[in-house]
Amino acid sequence: MYDAIVVGARCAGAPTAMLLARKGYRVLLLDRDRFPSDMGQSTHLIHPLGAAHLRDWGVLPQIAARAAPFTGWRVDLHGTVLQGAPPAVAGCDDSYGPRRYLLDSVLAEAAVAAGAEFRDGARVAGLVEGDGRVAGVVIAGTGGRRQAERARLVIGADGPNSVVARSVGAKESLCEPIVQSNIWSYWEGIALDHVRLYIREHKGAFAFPASDGTVLVAANLMHDEFVAARHDREAAFLARVDEVAPDLRAMLPGAKRVEEFHGGCTRAFVREAAGPGWALTGDAGMKKDPVTAQGISTAFRCAEMLAGAVDDGLSGRRPLDEALGGYHEARDDWLLPYYHFTAQLARFARPSESLAAYYRRIQDDPGETARLFGAVTLTHSPEDVLPLA
Repeated sequence: MYDAIVVGARCAGAPTAMLLARKGYRVLLLDRDRFPSDMGQSTHLIHPLGAAHLRDWGVLPQIAARAAPFTGWRVDLHGTVLQGAPPAVAGCDDSYGPRRYLLDSVLAEAAVAAGAEFRDGARVAGLVEGDGRVAGVVIAGTGGRRQAERARLVIGADGPNSVVARSVGAKESLCEPIVQSNIWSYWEGIALDHVRLYIREHKGAFAFPASDGTVLVAANLMHDEFVAARHDREAAFLARVDEVAPDLRAMLPGAKRVEEFHGGCTRAFVREAAGPGWALTGDAGMKKDPVTAQGISTAFRCAEMLAGAVDDGLSGRRPLDEALGGYHEARDDWLLPYYHFTAQLARFARPSESLAAYYRRIQDDPGETARLFGAVTLTHSPEDVLPLA
């Protein structure tokens, strides 16, 4: 009997398991994939908020050894260029772009070092229920065999297509359809030590340093364009970058592309975060468009929030269901303004006259530029920075 079973061992599940294990709980961490492995549908930018968590957890040195930190941003918003850095968080002003095979392995290893039991290649086929509560998971084995493991709490950190969420019938709200999509790859030989973003009406591009000396370069296409480009991603990518970021496009001929082109898109939704014997975290509980790259840093913060609530409940300081309800409320209070802001940005709409004037007004104001960047990097509520946006 485990105190908690965490389904999904990537950037939401592994930290949650690690934090609970560090508090002395018996934790089983499961993932259907074998580790180490990459996660193709992730642009893996970690904002200073996320970097501060990695530092506090004691795992940042392993990340920084292969993914160089960077602080600067250059954002071209419909022809108005803003330059500066996002606000620091608890003394941490660095961002990182580690590939997921690096990041997720470091986090899973930290969970194991804390005392969690980790089983990779373990596919959860369903849940165990008893007395109206979730009481464990069913793991699919070879040859049709199935194994049940029981726990006081099952945590779904298994992404937007969460088995846990589907099995408990977690309600969705504020759903947004797929609006924009990304095509990206990785290059060696590009001298880039900061984030570059280019935003135009219904199109965009971006780049930032990744792992092992590579740079990620990506193009934003509206979803219908992305679907039309499925047979020739490279041509669509090059055309879009050439159109919106010619200076970035000029860096590519002298560089070496080291991987195939990746493509991805997602719908957005908010799910209820907890119920009797279960909880959701990371993209299993709330999925935003990747345009603000908030997923990883959000997952880290939610891992802290959920682990604290679970500790309150399992220790007896509060009834477990009450503690999990508090986690749901705290998550939504913090994240919903960013959720709506991200959904707005994902449309790549032409800015209103007042918003365009705001961009021009703050162009030479480092403090206000940092506040705007903070609306993306999760330090300043968009409702406070852009009340009319």
